[in-house]
Amino acid sequence: MASVISDRDTANSDDGTVQRLQQLLGSEHVLLDDANRDFYSSDLSFRPHETAQMVLQPGTAEELAEAVGIATRAGFAIVPRGGGMSYTSGYCPERARTAMIDMRRMNRIVEINKEDMYVIVEAGCTWKDLYEALAPHGVRTPYWGPLSGAYATVGGALSQNSLFHGSGTGGTAAESVVGLKVVLADGTLLTTGSWAHKNSKPFWRHFGPDVTGLFTADTGAMGIKAVASLRLVTAQAHTGYLSYKFDTLEAMLAAQVRIARLSIASECYGFDPYYNGGFEKQGVTFEEGLAMVGKIARKGGLKGLKNAARVALGGKKILKNVPYSLHMTLDAHTETVAAEHTDLAAEICTDEGGTEMANSIPTVFRNAPFGGVRTVLLGSEGEIWIPVHGYFPLSRAIPAAQATEKFLAERKPLMDQWGIKTSYLTCFSGPEFVIEPSFYWHDKLGDFRLSLIEPEFAEQWKSIPADEARREVALKLRDELRDLFDSLGGLHLQIGKYYPFKEIMNNEALPKVIEGLKSVVDPDRLMNPGALGLR
Repeated sequence: MASVISDRDTANSDDGTVQRLQQLLGSEHVLLDDANRDFYSSDLSFRPHETAQMVLQPGTAEELAEAVGIATRAGFAIVPRGGGMSYTSGYCPERARTAMIDMRRMNRIVEINKEDMYVIVEAGCTWKDLYEALAPHGVRTPYWGPLSGAYATVGGALSQNSLFHGSGTGGTAAESVVGLKVVLADGTLLTTGSWAHKNSKPFWRHFGPDVTGLFTADTGAMGIKAVASLRLVTAQAHTGYLSYKFDTLEAMLAAQVRIARLSIASECYGFDPYYNGGFEKQGVTFEEGLAMVGKIARKGGLKGLKNAARVALGGKKILKNVPYSLHMTLDAHTETVAAEHTDLAAEICTDEGGTEMANSIPTVFRNAPFGGVRTVLLGSEGEIWIPVHGYFPLSRAIPAAQATEKFLAERKPLMDQWGIKTSYLTCFSGPEFVIEPSFYWHDKLGDFRLSLIEPEFAEQWKSIPADEARREVALKLRDELRDLFDSLGGLHLQIGKYYPFKEIMNNEALPKVIEGLKSVVDPDRLMNPGALGLR
């Protein structure tokens, strides 16, 4: 087909930019057709955005650096994209003259260093691939991936920041970083931490000022992460699994906060009544069920067989009619310590009025940590899923959750009128509490969502029609809840182009410093314009 570039901006072909990029990367890795440009420019949000004029797929850090330099010298904005799991327009272009960088060809694990306890990995590697490569060596990263880790990339999580697997004791994704190789807007390759020492290794983050931190949680506004050095920890061989049900939100959160302060649970997450009900109704294919049970059995010997049998018998019906539920995995290097931590968490839950229930949920989540994303990204009947979250100190966990329930209760008539449902998840990352409500409604799923789910479900749900009026109501509710969290002092991961940043700061100096740093690393404001509110 004729180049789309010539139709939309003849200057691109006149100056030979596309041709130079094709010579560098190969024509098959410079995507110009409408379908690919539309696909790669969309995320899980519904916010208006431009469509990138080209999609580049570099295979090495050197190719990435050279491609960025070629594109920015021709005036293209640069937007990096990982696995596409953003729901805050993190990589959706603000300018038509944009080169989207698909990082997924850069997926190699360069070095696993068990002596100095770090791993060097390219930014396009998925968390699932990294976790599985490290497992035979008996090590892992402190944070080791989101639930969407089969798709989500290392670079994407470091750009957005992320939590889940391992976060209870290991913190967020950004906290696992030791050093980075970052491509700046002019194509310069910058190295941070001890990695920048001409005679050293990437084993320590704080070699002088924390320059590494400038490029984490930046949603790609400061540069593109090409390669990362991540801390390694010895994998703990023993795990306790625990689930409790509670009659009230306050009781569940009181237990969750107390457990967070002890730093004994690698993961600890709570479900509200609708989440419980939706999780129970989510369809799992026969093949998925066999795979889950088989994996649990294989990993645990006789104990694994016992766990597998319990999961197979209990299924997801354990959450039926459960008001609030709390689920934990507690890791340790010895069976005795794992049992002690499990008993301690159980005592706390009982003390706060909880009742123990079958622990199938944490058993499955841990033993099949990177399953399909359908049950994460969609409602049980194919509804659109859009979350919003607040990140709070532990002391504000209960007030923030109470405010959330009050907000949702006051708007229940409106949501009932429009067929919009809600749920929320609670968890913690070290001594920080997160509440993540989600909105569900029937609407057109679009090509990107359909590409992420099993063919049988995609076929079943692909004809759900667009409902712009219902979508407008749902997105307005989401905005209002975001603003409520901000008023309560909540912070955010995945800031992207959705959550406020500069405008919510309590002093003028910090925004000036950030703007100044942006001007140094990206003087022409071409690196992901709009991210962090920087343009």
